[in-house]
Amino acid sequence: MFVKRCISATLALSLLFLAMGCGREKTKSDFELGKEFFHASDYDEASMRLEKWLSRKNSPNQEESHAILAVIYHDMPNRQAEYEREMGILKSLGEPGMAAVVKLMENPTTASRLQRAIDEVLITAGSISIKPLMEHFNGANWRLKVHAQLVLSQMGETAVPALTGALNSPDRFTKSMAIEALSKIDSQATMPLIEQKLEDPDRLVKVTAAVALHSMGKDNPTKIIVEALSDPDVDVRRSATRAMAQAFDDPPISKILPLLKDADPDVRNYATLAIGKSKSAESVQALVKEIENDKDERVRNSAGNVLESIGEPAVGPLIKLLQKTEDMELIIRIAQILGNIGDKRAIEPLENVYKREKRDLVTSEVAKALNKID
Repeated sequence: MFVKRCISATLALSLLFLAMGCGREKTKSDFELGKEFFHASDYDEASMRLEKWLSRKNSPNQEESHAILAVIYHDMPNRQAEYEREMGILKSLGEPGMAAVVKLMENPTTASRLQRAIDEVLITAGSISIKPLMEHFNGANWRLKVHAQLVLSQMGETAVPALTGALNSPDRFTKSMAIEALSKIDSQATMPLIEQKLEDPDRLVKVTAAVALHSMGKDNPTKIIVEALSDPDVDVRRSATRAMAQAFDDPPISKILPLLKDADPDVRNYATLAIGKSKSAESVQALVKEIENDKDERVRNSAGNVLESIGEPAVGPLIKLLQKTEDMELIIRIAQILGNIGDKRAIEPLENVYKREKRDLVTSEVAKALNKID
């Protein structure tokens, strides 16, 4: 009986110790700790842990470890020898090494802090970066897609074959982004490729090709872009109005004015910016209506910025709106614009607002505007 009790007690203690052991946190490897320090932006500790990890023979996670070290050392002036060493190792690892660098962009925090270093590592590596970048470029994640497009366009002729292949993608946005990237590459091969897409059955691809060719100095696609302003497809209208806002010095205002009533806020915003290039009375009146009535804050802000850049022609219409509105946000915005323009015609209307207003925030902004004019 005594022996049985001893055995039972020993078994119970063994189970207890086993349970306690199972509850302990597993010791993290230097690789895991290095990654944690890297994501926490403690790059000295991260590099120390990863160097220690790689010093062991046959340690796994080689590609990711070297990718992180290369990006860390890139921005350290006193570690450029180590950076060159890591770049040499990554190049010897080939596409898997560059895939590990590209993968770093999947962490938004890392991307925001280290994108420049990541980009330069990828560009320096050259052709072995293309395939990993194309995986993001052809993927569904928009942020990663845009990043891949940026890097590929900076890689020059090396990226042309891969981007040419993307012109046949079943996805309209991938095709359009390939056109945009090709248009930024200084190569005689790109223009004929883009010109072929003027015949694409997808209207977004067609207008993207026209915009790209316009940016490359071709005038003949302008008609396609103007026609796209009234296209029923919102993506096509966005592309066309963005081009008018960014790439045309003298956009056709009569074609753009109706777009201030478009259902899409992006279209309205680009239209607002494009209209601002004209200082006609018609344009100013339309922009004043935008600042008063548009439901999208970004569009209202764009209208205000454009009116401010137009200057004196906008003063009269803004004063009329100031005199009739009681909306606090609108009064403040008009006062700011008038103060920045500095036209003395605004002094009396602003003084009247200051006298009648009881809202401290309004009187404070109006006073600031008056001080700027005086």
